[in-house]
Amino acid sequence: MKLRALPHFSSARVFLFTLALGGATGVDFVASSMMGIAGTHIRGGVHASPEDFLWSMTSYAAMASVANLMLGRVARHTSYRTCTAIGLILAAIGSLLCALCDTPLELTFARGVQGFGAGGLFTASRILIQLVAARDERPPLFIGFNIGSLGLSALTPWLAAELVESAAWQMVFAIQVVLALAVLMLVLLTYPVRVVPAGRLRELDIDPMDWSVVILFGLGAMVLMHGLGDLRFYELASSPSVALMPLAGLLLIGTAFVRLHREPGRWLDPHALLGRRYLIGILFYAIYYFLNGLWSYLIPTLLQSGFGFGFQVTGEALTWASTLSLGAMLCFSMVGPKVFGLRRYIALGYVMFAAALLMLSLRTLTGVSMAVILPALLLQGLTVPFVMAQVAGMTFVDFDEDDFQHAYAFKNIVRQITTASGTGAASLWLQYGEAIARTRLVERITPFDLGGVPPISDMMRIASMLQTQATLVASANLLSALAIFCGVVAVVALVIRWRTT
Repeated sequence: MKLRALPHFSSARVFLFTLALGGATGVDFVASSMMGIAGTHIRGGVHASPEDFLWSMTSYAAMASVANLMLGRVARHTSYRTCTAIGLILAAIGSLLCALCDTPLELTFARGVQGFGAGGLFTASRILIQLVAARDERPPLFIGFNIGSLGLSALTPWLAAELVESAAWQMVFAIQVVLALAVLMLVLLTYPVRVVPAGRLRELDIDPMDWSVVILFGLGAMVLMHGLGDLRFYELASSPSVALMPLAGLLLIGTAFVRLHREPGRWLDPHALLGRRYLIGILFYAIYYFLNGLWSYLIPTLLQSGFGFGFQVTGEALTWASTLSLGAMLCFSMVGPKVFGLRRYIALGYVMFAAALLMLSLRTLTGVSMAVILPALLLQGLTVPFVMAQVAGMTFVDFDEDDFQHAYAFKNIVRQITTASGTGAASLWLQYGEAIARTRLVERITPFDLGGVPPISDMMRIASMLQTQATLVASANLLSALAIFCGVVAVVALVIRWRTT
């Protein structure tokens, strides 16, 4: 197809351009998801505890939040093409640093660099679509965009598993280096040099820049996420001081928003974020990305530590599920305009999500084959167009180009925070649930059950069996709780009003 804003672009270049937009987004998706998919291998490689591993995710999300906050102002001063290219270079450098890490502290720093580069790529890509295409031109553009973004997300688990099994855990990040550089070449070849739409965007003054807002927001995001993760280790009744860390994070973010409200040359315009439709949309986005972060960590851990599948089998299963998500999104790209704005499709998506979680929770048994588990994974993959794309169509429909940039930047800040929180929560919740399950299982074993004191080899085998059972029990409990939660969200989606009238 041709674009009126880019008349010199052929149909083939338009498709490659949208493929590059999706590829840039995929770099961010892969960087986030692989910490869950390959989390066990990465943790072992740098000898990180769950608490230490949480820092590597919160540092990425915090720096990604900073990147999203800065993106609009910097892009007006340069261009979205330049911002995307710089982001991909930083993402490649950060991924390389991650591959060279030996300690959790080094990984935390490297992930921060990676997050600062990759974290704003989704926002930049989505804003560019908004700027170069009129409303009636946008639906076909998402075909190439989805192939680039979800296609990379689908391919990476299988490819990483193959390389990690044959080499080392560092290959998880080596793949991301190659991926970022390949997308960078495509961006340089296909992106327009600069997009300057008519209207207020080019009239905005970019100075002065209040850097204290950036510092407050980034620090607040990191403190908030890590504080929420630490809540799993304590009982509020006995240790009320543990709530101080997330409260401090909220206070820092709140202070940043107060400064944004008072600052005439804003990094982010709070007034563009106050509509009822948008706030409800952000709530549903937060729910989806939190669940997605949980799922991305829980399922690979369950498949490997609970069911005993190797990383290669796990990678193949996740790739099949992600490929189905890609196919569903491509179908949605073609029929999306006809079904946008229908709450019942969001509810249907969460009913499907709940069914997938419940199916999987009932199959957490030793000796289960992949053929029994795969239907639940595929069903969850089908939910993406309903619980994510449908929300997008309802959230941003009323925004003009200028306000869209503020709204989408904030949406992706929320995405980074909630995804990292979900992944970190899954890691800590599993540890907590496994400890309880393991204690209860051990309490049921007596010397009579063991026929006396067993030899060392038998004791090691029994300990391994107990750990496997503890993982299965903890996973089943978490899956069941999430299924109930998704059912509640489905009901809320049906009854909540997106508009004030």
